[in-house]
Order: sequence, then C-alpha cells, then structure tokens
Amino acid sequence: MKKKLMVQILVSICFFALFSCKQDISYKQMEEQVGKITSLTELGTVEYVVTKIVKANDNATWYKFGDRKILFSCKAILKAGIDLSKLEDSDIKANIEKKSISITLPGAELLSVNLKPENIKLIYEKTSITRSSFSNKERDAILAQGEADILKSVPDMGIFDDAENNAKLFLEAFLKQAGFTNVNIEFKKHS
Repeated sequence: MKKKLMVQILVSICFFALFSCKQDISYKQMEEQVGKITSLTELGTVEYVVTKIVKANDNATWYKFGDRKILFSCKAILKAGIDLSKLEDSDIKANIEKKSISITLPGAELLSVNLKPENIKLIYEKTSITRSSFSNKERDAILAQGEADILKSVPDMGIFDDAENNAKLFLEAFLKQAGFTNVNIEFKKHS
C-alpha cells in the first residue's frame, strides 16, 4: 500500500514537472512542490541488472570418493536512489521571494535487491555415482553466497554515483519547473 501511494505521488510530480505550462507560479504553489518532495519516502533513480555466475566444487576428500560440481546463472535487479525519509527540515533552505532553494540530500543507497527464482538458472551439475546430489539447503547456501558477492561488488559498480546524478537532474528540473530560478542540490557524505 505504501509503495502504491509513493508511486502515485511520484507520477503526479513527474506529470506536473513535465507538462506544466505555467510560467508565473505563485508562492503557494512553490511551497506545495517543496512539500511534495518531503512527503516522498524514496526516490529511486537508477536500476541495474547484474548477472552473476555462481559455482561450487565439492571435490572428494579422504573419506569421500568422487566429486560434485554445480553452476548457476543468476540475474539480480538492483535499484538505487535516495532515501528521503532521512531528509530533515534543516536540509531544505528555501527563499520563496527570491525563488531560490538549496537541498542537502542523503547519499544514495541501495533501495532494493530483487533476485527472483525465475532468474536463477541451473547451468551445469555433475555428481559422481558415489556421491549424493546437492541438497536444497546446499543450493540455497550457494545462491546466498552469490547474492552476498553481488552486494559486496555494488560500491564498485558506480550505481551510487549514477543514482545521485539522476536524482540531482530530476530535482533540479522539477524545482525549476515549479518556479525556482536558483536551485542547489548537494549530497551528504557517506559515513
């Protein structure tokens, strides 16, 4: 329900920002647009699709004869953006008379990771006759390690830089369309 409301608000903001033809916007309308920004909880600005090959090799040890190998292909959808619930009143400084606004946004973060079962494909599995197949628990552990590897590589992907750049472009355009002539968007440093 919360996501549905967020999507409706975001769609109404985009609609207003892109299709508003008014050149002379009142102070009240400018204040309402700032209020719409603060009412959002998340601003998702970038989506990456990451494919990861996950493999496991359980070779024979002195007490096991034969080996087991398994190979999966996983596709994860990563969404990044700005968590606007972390925005504080002191982060927005607006001067309606001068038509200027300055916003300090929280740094971009990963908003969701979606690894759907239909996006996980077993590519290869080989089990020696003297060994049992990989159990569901073992497969889940292998896939969990693959997901952990994806999450570990997120900072090196540039997804956070892209999310911040897209958020800045969107909000600058939106606020200028709302009547502000001087717009300054900055981001807090990650701790």
